[in-house]
Amino acid sequence: MKIFALYIKIKLTEKPKWFDGFVEKYFEPVDLHITLIQPRYIKEEQISDLQARVEEVLRVFDIREDDKKISFDKLIIDKGSDSKYIFMLNTREGSFIGNFQKELKSALKDWDLFVDNVTKEYEINFKPHITIAVNLDGHMKEEAGKYFIEDYRFEGVLEELVLPLVKDQSLEERKNIDNQKIFKL
Repeated sequence: MKIFALYIKIKLTEKPKWFDGFVEKYFEPVDLHITLIQPRYIKEEQISDLQARVEEVLRVFDIREDDKKISFDKLIIDKGSDSKYIFMLNTREGSFIGNFQKELKSALKDWDLFVDNVTKEYEINFKPHITIAVNLDGHMKEEAGKYFIEDYRFEGVLEELVLPLVKDQSLEERKNIDNQKIFKL
């Protein structure tokens, strides 16, 4: 068995000056992205069918250049079951990204064995976001929250769709380019 997910890499084109230092301090070393399909299990012999379905969605779904522009305008602070905090930046509802996620979810409905129920809920109640801080205790949450007191603006561009196929969810497995199939938008 392997684990797969689908996410879109984001390149921020406008961000506050402090943001790079913030991410370095409070986040793990991964690319900023929006997870469209949460981690699920798949049998090795099903991988080519999975890739074909993703390619078909990309072929028929009309993605314009304007669709690739995205704004993040709302900070969400969530508390996990481990009592640690997560900071996320949400984008506007009803955007292209929400419709695209629904198409992918429909095309991949045959693979419904999620790695865990928490991520399953994120997919069911999909709100396009990028995670910018993880595993914060109460003190770190208060410290990180001070960055967001003043106006902040985040703009970005959707770059590519990534399909990681990994044996476990370790950072090493996820970042290994040999475990990723990249699709151009």
